[in-house]
Amino acid sequence: MKKIILLVFFSSSLFSQISSKKIENWILKNNQLDGSVVSIALKRIDKEKKVVGLGTDIYMTPASNVKILTVLGSIYYGDSIPIINYKVYNDTLKISPTGYPLLLHPKYIDKDLENFLKKFKHIVYHAPKIDLEKYGPGWAWDDYNNYYQAERSEMPIYGNVIQAVKKLNGDIEITPDKFKTVIDFEQKKQIYRSEIENNFSVNPSLFKIGDTIYSPFITSRKNTISLLENALGKKVEFNKEELKDYNVLNSGDVDNIYSAILKDSDNLISESIAANISFRLKDTISVDKGVKLIKSLSKQIELFDGSGLSRYNLVTPQSIISSLYDIYNLIGFERIKKIFPENYIIQNKKDFVWGKTGTLKNNHNYSGYIITDKNRIYIFSIMINHFTNDLSKIKEAIVDFLIYLKSNS
Repeated sequence: MKKIILLVFFSSSLFSQISSKKIENWILKNNQLDGSVVSIALKRIDKEKKVVGLGTDIYMTPASNVKILTVLGSIYYGDSIPIINYKVYNDTLKISPTGYPLLLHPKYIDKDLENFLKKFKHIVYHAPKIDLEKYGPGWAWDDYNNYYQAERSEMPIYGNVIQAVKKLNGDIEITPDKFKTVIDFEQKKQIYRSEIENNFSVNPSLFKIGDTIYSPFITSRKNTISLLENALGKKVEFNKEELKDYNVLNSGDVDNIYSAILKDSDNLISESIAANISFRLKDTISVDKGVKLIKSLSKQIELFDGSGLSRYNLVTPQSIISSLYDIYNLIGFERIKKIFPENYIIQNKKDFVWGKTGTLKNNHNYSGYIITDKNRIYIFSIMINHFTNDLSKIKEAIVDFLIYLKSNS
């Protein structure tokens, strides 16, 4: 039997078309949701009515819906992402990191910092203030070999991963090629890293031509500086003293970063932006401090990271709705359409819904914005936790509800 924990409606004018009873009946009739904890929250964007409904303070596992909160935090706290702190002295560039995540990133091309660094003959890397753990609370310890759990660091470089590509001639090209890599035709993974060392093994027989596979490397300040030297072709001197009286180089395209977080659900970039928020306000690169700042923007959230990897995270659908509403008021709908992915898994329809998924085993959520057939804009949060059905069936149920909402509001 389904457990209907939360059915929230934010506008009394909605009841004449989609009432709480109609939504409840829809859920009860949907066999794909049997055994699930189901939460559906709605708010018409142009209405200021008080929240009404049942169980609005029930906490759910958000997974990557947390990224909505992180993006809100970045927008709210300035909507300007500092890339690097710097000070120029003759032909020497003194730098201090900010947690910015796109330096030499293999998937997201952003040349601003790289081109800036290449202008100078000498570079001095000053130690920043940090309060940073490589992994967040509640992360899976044995996922260290997967791209989605790349280590946090003060200055991510190459996305803190190595990239392995099988070329047309059959060779495996590794970038960066700094770490020890061996060929092993016996191993069962395409690429594998030792848990405690930056030693990688690759099985070329498991690659198809053109395959691109990523594996995180173990980060350290020494590794970062060494990789930076190799990339720039110049010596990078380390100075343990804090850089003072500096200038700030800011990102010229923050929406490129927000899109990586919301469209591709990139965890390291999201974690790095949480740390960057802390840097902006607290002068310290810290996910924990960034998360506290993000938490202060909304009630009813228990947050432990900036990406949603942690199973300790808990939010109420009300807090997700509130965050989406704040994003709308801060940046407007046209920019929302630019940074949020559209149409979920729905094909062959004109764009009408923009939202963020959130998935951990037995939990799937989808929250965002929808334009109905009557040209009304609603914010919604659909949270389905503790299901045992196939994920594909849960997604089909969400599609069914989105179409239902589009046609009946």
